[in-house]
Formats: sequence, C-alpha cells, structure tokens
Amino acid sequence: MDWEISNLSRVCSACAKAFAEEEDLFSGIRDEKTAFVRSDFCRTCWEKQDRAAFYSYWRTRAPKKDEPPKRFVDEDVILNFFYRLEGETDDLKIHFRYVLGLLLLRKKLLKFKDVRRDGEDDWLVLYDRREDRSHEVLDPKLTGDQIADVTEECGKILNVKT
Repeated sequence: MDWEISNLSRVCSACAKAFAEEEDLFSGIRDEKTAFVRSDFCRTCWEKQDRAAFYSYWRTRAPKKDEPPKRFVDEDVILNFFYRLEGETDDLKIHFRYVLGLLLLRKKLLKFKDVRRDGEDDWLVLYDRREDRSHEVLDPKLTGDQIADVTEECGKILNVKT
C-alpha cells in the first residue's frame, strides 16, 4: 500500500507564508480519492476555505523552531473523522476507519460490544457512550504490517502518537 499523507507543514498551503513559532493555524484532511491529503493554513487563508471540502479539520499551533510538532489532536477530531468514514466502500477509507476504531478503543472513547459475522465479513460493533449508539466497523483482515502502516499514517495525518 502506498500512503501519501504529509506531516504538519511549516508553510501555509494556500499562500506559502511560513508559520511563525507557536502561531495558531488550521489543519484539514481532504479526500483526493486515492489518498487523504493534509493541508495546513494560516488564519487568513483558513477563513477563505470551504470547510465542507474537508473530511476533518482542527486548530493547532506551529511548533517552536527545531522542535518536532506536538502529538495531539482533540479527541472530537478523531471521532469526527471516524464518523465521516462510515459507509465508505473504498479500501483506503475502510482501512482508515478500522484503524481509527482501534485507536478510539485504545483511548477508551469507544467500547467493544460485539463481533457480527455476515458471510465472509466480520464487523466490529463499537459502542459510543457519548452518542449512546453503536457503530459497525468492517474488519478488512489487514496483516500486522498493514495495520502498522495505516496506524503510522493515521498518526501522521492527525499528528497524534499512535
């Protein structure tokens, strides 16, 4: 699998202005059909963006010079990305949703409820206490290496430690 997802950029994706240390900025994830693409924007350029074009977006802060970006994204951003992927049929999106579901289980934002079998397919049934509803997540039967690859890319795109 080839994943083309970038880390936090040091410049605005729209105007190419370099971010100042600790400047507030906005990051968004777009679906480019063959990959999820992360873009980072200064406040001015973000206000001009069509937010409906993004699967998920959040406010963050540019790191200090020569300091790696902080590994933190609001839990609601991760949950929102997970919700938006529901019903998708593209392999990339199915893989992302599965790994995000595992991440949300690990963070205790979702709770394992059951496994539903449908012919050859297994579906994880995950319960969201905050919404009082269950979510079914197709198990794409990824290998350990594939899960590691997707997990690493989820970490990059969301800027979280996985």
